[in-house]
Order: sequence, then structure tokens, then C-alpha cells
Amino acid sequence: MIDKIYNDCLNDISIKKIYDEIEIVEDEKGGWAYHNYDHVMSVTNIVTSILTSLDYDKEFIAKAKIACLFHDVGALEGKDNHADRSYLFAKKYFLDHNISFDGIDDVLEAIKIHSEGFDTDNIIALSLILSDKLDIKQTRVAEAGKHIEGNRQYLHITDIIIKIEDKKLSVNFITDGKMDLEEFNEYYFTKKVFKSIASFAKRLALEYSVYIDNENV
Repeated sequence: MIDKIYNDCLNDISIKKIYDEIEIVEDEKGGWAYHNYDHVMSVTNIVTSILTSLDYDKEFIAKAKIACLFHDVGALEGKDNHADRSYLFAKKYFLDHNISFDGIDDVLEAIKIHSEGFDTDNIIALSLILSDKLDIKQTRVAEAGKHIEGNRQYLHITDIIIKIEDKKLSVNFITDGKMDLEEFNEYYFTKKVFKSIASFAKRLALEYSVYIDNENV
């Protein structure tokens, strides 16, 4: 049932259209990072990988994927407070489409707090927060963001390898070798990325390590 709900939402062209419009608006208004459909799919893939590694079942993962799909629709009206708007959109969408399932409140909460909810015990939210923050590869950087100090360093990230084994979480940022590490580390959003890793690991009792090009940082 949950898989069908997710697939029905995923195949709703009106949702895809919103994300396509977000990408256009972010290019026109100088957004630094895309909150587009590619980002949503990337976050979904990371969430799926993380929760699968932690042995969550397919139904739970499907609920998390629903949260991923809706988490940035509110960015159509700008980045500020977009999580709240995404939550309201999803809530109305579920009502309008007579969608109800066990755990729907956790999904809605995850959407609502995905920007700053580091202290939650909601596993769907924690996995969404971590995956959302980790999507900082070069493809995420919008045109205006290429010229912003700190943000421009994400252009050098070609891949992010996430592994969870034996109660240990590792995140390895693979770069082109041209990153300014000091600028990367001092950037406000990088600090949020590291905070999301630490918060996720703490809540799930995991040891964690962060690497850049296989070097521990």
C-alpha cells in the first residue's frame, strides 16, 4: 500500500512541474543551490541507501521516500520558511487525495523540520535531514552559487560515499583536488552538514567519521 502511495505521488506530473518551476525561479532570482527535482531524487536515493543499510523495512523506507518527495515543494516561493510551506502543501495534498497511512504524522513532521530539526527522535526526519544536507555535490550548485564564498567550494565535490557498517557511519567527500579546505570548513552550510552527521549518529548510537578524499577530517 505504501509503495503504491509513493509511486502515485512520484508519478503526479503536477509535483514534477513544481520542482521544474523552482529550478527556473532559482536561476532567475539568483539562488545559490537548487531545490529542484534532481535534488529531490538525489536525497531520495541517499535516504533509501541509509535506511536499507540500517535494516529498516520497505514500508518504512517508502514513508521516508514520501517525505523526500515533498520536502522542498515550498521552495517555489523562496528558500526562507520553505520547510513550513512544504509541510502545508503535503498536508493539503494528502487530504485532497484521501491519502492516509500509519505514520503519516511522522512523514509530515519530517517535512516540516527538515531544515533545522537536528534534535528530533523521528528517524524519518533524521534520515531526511542528513540526506538533504549531504547533497552538496557540484551538480547542486546553482549559477549564482558558483560565485559565493564557501558555497563555491561544493563545485569541487564530485561524489559523496556514505557507508554504514558495524554500527559505524562514514562519509567520504570525493573532490577534484582543487578544494580550498579552509573556506569549505568555515562556510555556514558546511557546519550544518557536519552537525547533521553528528546528530544522526548520536540518535542511532553510531560511531562516525568524515573524510575528504579518504583523509580523515
